[in-house]
Amino acid sequence: MNIVLLEDDPQQAELVTQWLSADPLFNVTHYENVKSFLEGCRANVFDVAIMDWELPDQTGLEALKHLRTRDKHDFPVIFTTQRDSEEDIVEALNSGADDYLVKPLRKAELLARVNVARRRLGLASASTTLTLGDILVDTQARTITKQGEQVKVTQKDFDVTVHLLSNVGKVLSREYLLKAVWGVSADLNTRTVDMHVSRVRRSLGINPDMGYCITTIYQHGYRLEKISNET
Repeated sequence: MNIVLLEDDPQQAELVTQWLSADPLFNVTHYENVKSFLEGCRANVFDVAIMDWELPDQTGLEALKHLRTRDKHDFPVIFTTQRDSEEDIVEALNSGADDYLVKPLRKAELLARVNVARRRLGLASASTTLTLGDILVDTQARTITKQGEQVKVTQKDFDVTVHLLSNVGKVLSREYLLKAVWGVSADLNTRTVDMHVSRVRRSLGINPDMGYCITTIYQHGYRLEKISNET
């Protein structure tokens, strides 16, 4: 599950990231201001947001309203703040927050709230397999079969495959894949991503003949999409 964290306090951000990253199911992307956060949400695919209220450029409340009304993102949002008045809590919830935690944050409570968000998304009981046509990916055994025959791929190619198949129809930026698969920022040569996506496309035979294709989005990334049969 991809979690985006908006938090300007470096120590708080590091602590929350450590708590969440201890679970291999969670991939955390951190932004320290609203501008980069909103840009990141437009460029990447996130399942849950954890947002602070007090930020250097805008308030988290303003970012939340922008997220809901202008960018139309509907993923669950957990608001975190030192504000504990009933009026503040009501305002955040009425602005589109799904949950509200008062700082200082407590590890067990935060993880519990994130898992509640997972259940709302239907991710808690998600299958360990992904399918695309005659391709079957077992995320637990880390194997891929095509027409019943095992396809040998590298570990990174497997991870790229999982992210593509988990986000059919969505654009995945090169920066997102670098963070999700390699755990690094965009300072790594993005041609690395291109090479692995090309290899996945070739190894698994993802092409129009099977009804799907991996489309290259110019200067951005990739989208695995179903091809319409309509003529």
